[in-house]
Amino acid sequence: MFDETNKTNTQVINQDLLALEAVNKSLSEENQRLARQVEDVATANARSAELIAALEEDNQRLACLAEDVAIANANAAELMAKLEEVNESLKVEIDRRKTAEQKLRQINSEIEEKVQQRTAELTIANQRLTEEINHRIQIEQMLREHKQRLDTILSLILTGVVIVDCETHEIVDVNPLAAKMIGLPKEQIIGKICHQFICPAEMGKCPISDLGQTVDRSERMLLRPNNQKIPILKSVTIADWQGRKFLVESFLDISEQKKNEEHKNQLLVKLENVNKELNELVYIISHDLKTPLRGINTLVNWLSTDYAVKFDNEGRERIELLLSRVSRMYNLIDGILQYSGVGRIKEVQVKVNLNELLPGIIDKLAVPGNISVTIENELPVIECEKGRISQVFQNLLSNAVKFMDKPQGQIRIGCVEEESYWKFSITDNGPGIKEKYYEKIFQIFQTLLPKDEIKGVGVGLTVVRKIVEIYGGRIWVKSKLGEGSAFFFTLPKYEVGVKNEKLEACFAY
Repeated sequence: MFDETNKTNTQVINQDLLALEAVNKSLSEENQRLARQVEDVATANARSAELIAALEEDNQRLACLAEDVAIANANAAELMAKLEEVNESLKVEIDRRKTAEQKLRQINSEIEEKVQQRTAELTIANQRLTEEINHRIQIEQMLREHKQRLDTILSLILTGVVIVDCETHEIVDVNPLAAKMIGLPKEQIIGKICHQFICPAEMGKCPISDLGQTVDRSERMLLRPNNQKIPILKSVTIADWQGRKFLVESFLDISEQKKNEEHKNQLLVKLENVNKELNELVYIISHDLKTPLRGINTLVNWLSTDYAVKFDNEGRERIELLLSRVSRMYNLIDGILQYSGVGRIKEVQVKVNLNELLPGIIDKLAVPGNISVTIENELPVIECEKGRISQVFQNLLSNAVKFMDKPQGQIRIGCVEEESYWKFSITDNGPGIKEKYYEKIFQIFQTLLPKDEIKGVGVGLTVVRKIVEIYGGRIWVKSKLGEGSAFFFTLPKYEVGVKNEKLEACFAY
């Protein structure tokens, strides 16, 4: 724009200069003509002087020449008029020339101002262009460094990464691990359409870009050129780069996990079958053992009754020891049946209001008068098997009552609501438990007192732990010797009876 304006102004100036040159040439020619006229006037004046001199010398000649002088004066007047006319024209021409020069100076001033303004604009534009170039150089350097870091990260991460154009579904980049999993060099992968190449989906049926699905840690299949399918754990994110959308796919080869999972499932099936067989075997053996035990118990009672007078003190002690051992054996079989029944016998799940369930359990325990049992706060309503949850509270409360050694015993039942589970507690002020026995008390047939001093066989807490773990919770104890114990267990807030059947079967024995 500036160049076109400057060119136009220059043309105008050149035209004005040509006009001035023409005027100057005309003035020069006029000046030459005037000069000749002036010379003629000068010549006439000289001649007049000569005539005057001659008149002075010769009056006679003056009279003769008077007529010539008059003619000369007339010519001089004519010349003077012409000279005035020429001077007037010259003045007009000078004024016009001054006007043209003033206009030319104004044009030059405007041109100079515009040149300065344009120069300043060009300087600023050049400075901005330099800054932009430097900025782009820095960005390009940063992009190169970023790409190098990204390439390094992609080459080191333990997942395969494939970048696909959302519109064309063309593969634009892969990392080394993805290329290794696909089984082709990177150069032979980039540019290929992902459909029916590495992805089983057909064109137009892409789960993400066509069907709008979300793929996040989903189990999928990766195709290889030899038509082999590799199980993968796949996640896909949509990224927007420079106005174009890409699918960033990351995946893990889970072939080994699948094999291990299949092997694990096979082992679980075998374990379930073995546990089922063991459970049935234990039930049959325990049930069959009770018959001879009842016979032995009847026989010993008959001997102690009918032949009491024939036994001395040692004999009677042996008979009583035999009866206690038979009773213990009977209790052990009952314990085994009770423990095995936890995983074998299933009930219908119902909503259980623990505020209504606990008072009935406490009444059945026939708690001695010197022991108070208190429910400290509102208990929740949970959906579970009523018999199992009753057994948990009954066994824990029964233990607290059985081992209470204080004249004023206190047992407190409480519950705290956590984010995803309920935490129950049963606290007593009994004898307490040493820390080294915290785990032992939950093992089957383990007791802290000599077996002859207690009636139980060490199954109650084992059954409680088994039930709680089947429900997806856990149980633990905190205690201080001489001050009492606190048993805690958790139950998830979802339906506690809903549990993996295979896992539950593993607890069956």
